[in-house]
Amino acid sequence: MGITLGKKQLNKGRISLYLDYCHNGKRRKEYLGIILEAPTNAASRAENKNKILIAKQIRAKKELEFLSAKYQLNNVSDTFDDIFPPDKSNIPDFYMLIGEFLDDYHKKDRKMVKACITHLQQFTRKKNLPVTVLTKDFCINFLEYLREHLKGNTPIGYFKKFRMCINKCMEKKLMNSNPTDGIRLIQFDEVSKAILSLKEIQVLAVTPCPNNEVKRAFLFSCYCGLRWCDVQQLQYKDIDFSSNRLTIIQQKVQSHSKKAILHLNLNHTAIKLLQKHPGMNEELVFKLPSYSYTLRILDKWVKQAHINKHITFHCARHSFITHIMANGANIKTAASLAGHSTTRHTEKYIHIIDELKQKAVDSLPDITVNYK
Repeated sequence: MGITLGKKQLNKGRISLYLDYCHNGKRRKEYLGIILEAPTNAASRAENKNKILIAKQIRAKKELEFLSAKYQLNNVSDTFDDIFPPDKSNIPDFYMLIGEFLDDYHKKDRKMVKACITHLQQFTRKKNLPVTVLTKDFCINFLEYLREHLKGNTPIGYFKKFRMCINKCMEKKLMNSNPTDGIRLIQFDEVSKAILSLKEIQVLAVTPCPNNEVKRAFLFSCYCGLRWCDVQQLQYKDIDFSSNRLTIIQQKVQSHSKKAILHLNLNHTAIKLLQKHPGMNEELVFKLPSYSYTLRILDKWVKQAHINKHITFHCARHSFITHIMANGANIKTAASLAGHSTTRHTEKYIHIIDELKQKAVDSLPDITVNYK
């Protein structure tokens, strides 16, 4: 039997301490919740020294408990699970595991993962969550909770992040089975974002905006359908002004889509919004503030234009796809222009086109018919 003090390297020079149990070829880890900070000064080094001393004392206490049980009780079993039964102290805490996972996770959806865990904590109303609690019924109830408290497709997005965290536990073999298997995630078929009509886009174009870079970038997206993440990082080197053609790697899908590279022909209005500056290839086309601040600017701008719709930056993309389909582009062409890998994502716009057609028909004035 051996109990050793282990260290797990975290980001920014931090270290998480754990006990590593080994008995008859079986191993088990128990994280102590003790984090050593990066030794940047004398105070942090002294604090880390005290934490290590405490961890060593815990290790010694655990070893004494084992030896006492082994040599003082005649009927004690020497099996691993009997010596260290899987009680609450040894069952991994889901929140702690995800905290350690997030320490090393730096992708763009990190904030969304943290928001998902916040909702999970609000759902459970507990500081600790043993992985044994994560049954299929628990996961179904959590999904229902998200649907009750969030709108649109947000519950589905959050649950996918929750499932990703479960998968991380599965990779570490901390769970015997995945409780989210078999849970279907049905998204809304309709586009929940508001669509701007061509007339409303024209109204915005002549309405003053608190930030002209936001105005220029939003209108550009209305005429090419780029996402915020792509507009924000767009450089002049991405545009061939001689052929009015844009070529980028779509940030959102670059890791999993065969059609991550997007080639897009730009019309005269889109080119005019780019405001070409010669010799600035590495320069960003749009010098934009943060996304949250951009949304506040959009809200003021839309209200000033007397447009009674909730508009986000992504609405520009939805408006672009809707209008090119309304003007005759078939679904494959629209999917290609939008950078969709399949037409499945583009099909959700078909019902919007049908609604627009119905509104156009309904807009015809009534007439009084006299057959006499």
